[in-house]
Amino acid sequence: MFQIRDGYCRACWVQGRILEQSSLGEGHVRVDPRPYFSHIPRTGYQLAFGGLKRTTQLQNPRWRFRDGSPEPTAAPPPIVTRWEQLRLIEGERDFRRFRKADHADFRNPRLLSALRIAGRLAELYGWSDEVLRLTRRGLITCLSGHQEGEKIRYTELVPLYADRKISVLRVSEVLQEIGLLNDDRPDTFEVWLVRRTEPFAPEIGEDVRRWLSAVHRGGPRRLPRTRSSSWGMLAAAHPTLRTWSGRYRHLREVTRTDVQTALDAHDGWRRKQLHISLRSLFGHLRREKIVFQNPTNGIKAGSQPRRPILPLPDNCYTDAVTAATTPEQQVLLVLTVVHAARRPAIKALTLEDLDLGGRTLTIGGHPRPLDDLTHRVLHAYLLHRRTRWPNTANRHLLLTRVTAHGQGPVSDYWCHLQFAGRAASLEQLRIDRQLEEALAGGADPRRLAAIFGLSELTAIRYAEAARAIMAGRLEDAPPAHDGLQ
Repeated sequence: MFQIRDGYCRACWVQGRILEQSSLGEGHVRVDPRPYFSHIPRTGYQLAFGGLKRTTQLQNPRWRFRDGSPEPTAAPPPIVTRWEQLRLIEGERDFRRFRKADHADFRNPRLLSALRIAGRLAELYGWSDEVLRLTRRGLITCLSGHQEGEKIRYTELVPLYADRKISVLRVSEVLQEIGLLNDDRPDTFEVWLVRRTEPFAPEIGEDVRRWLSAVHRGGPRRLPRTRSSSWGMLAAAHPTLRTWSGRYRHLREVTRTDVQTALDAHDGWRRKQLHISLRSLFGHLRREKIVFQNPTNGIKAGSQPRRPILPLPDNCYTDAVTAATTPEQQVLLVLTVVHAARRPAIKALTLEDLDLGGRTLTIGGHPRPLDDLTHRVLHAYLLHRRTRWPNTANRHLLLTRVTAHGQGPVSDYWCHLQFAGRAASLEQLRIDRQLEEALAGGADPRRLAAIFGLSELTAIRYAEAARAIMAGRLEDAPPAHDGLQ
């Protein structure tokens, strides 16, 4: 509402007081400015809302306090001028030219902040003195000449590892913590996808890349798939797509007969995998309206008889034992061969899951007793772990030189690399261990499910394979160790 008193608004009363003080002098203050209202025009004033703060008095330079003392005013801040070279283009910096004696600037506030954060992370994650020293060296190299608003690109840090053995991963963690990292690393999945689709026709390769990227990322009605699942789908369809690229320019030219011919060239699980991949590919292209019709509609892969499960030859175990020369490899082998643990369960094992005194080990939520061999191997590995990484804060059982200074588990690639190129993989050894237990326990599926935590259908399949072996019906069948849980 508007504030009106004696027919005059608030702005008129304020203006009347200003005219009163200007005519009578600054030292005299009257309480009734109404005689001066006649000098105020009745038009051209904007009414104000009641209860608002009087900003006119604060803005008027002639305003004084009631006792006549002037209003205290703060001294204006000094104006500091300095020249600064503006960045015209964003070029790539070469930190290998850095020389500490000539270029180090320990007064840079961002460098000082990064060094403090590096010390805190080293204490939190248990970095070794060497890792902390190299991390500080990298921070001094890339932040000594740092200006406000600049960000360090990850690709600019990579040459420092080959040139000065600086821990690029730890330096990037510190830069990420203070918000100065620009992670411009290319997506490895996209790089792999481009390389794998190079043999295809340009239009077919573009469609395949769109399809597999959508499968990997997911969508509104599609859950994202893991990298291994995406790799498997392209691996199953790659020979067929390469053949079609030699005949067609676009997948719109593929007919139902082409799909059926490609499926008839395979059998078993390969036929099923190809059918799944082609259905997913053409289903995505049809939803995106890239093809006019889905040539896989109505085509069935058919039910294929499962390949029998047979024991592995003894030379597979001999080769695996010979390859297990490091404590980490011995732990992987004994957990796979003795306890039939899967790779994700081994990666997720923590120190809390292991009880050497009580001789128990919890794998995938199932506690299992420790035999003498497993107890001895794990005890030796823990001594090695404590000697090599005494200050690590990572609670996972298996460590590498990368994960020892962080919190994550080892990678799938590292686990695969330990026994790559051997007579049998860890997955085949795990399946053979479960088959061996089924043969030793009289093909009892309930016993298998209780020991290894298998599902009912998987335990029944192992029991059926064990009964067939004991009956002598699978002596000449080829071994198969795929598609099992």
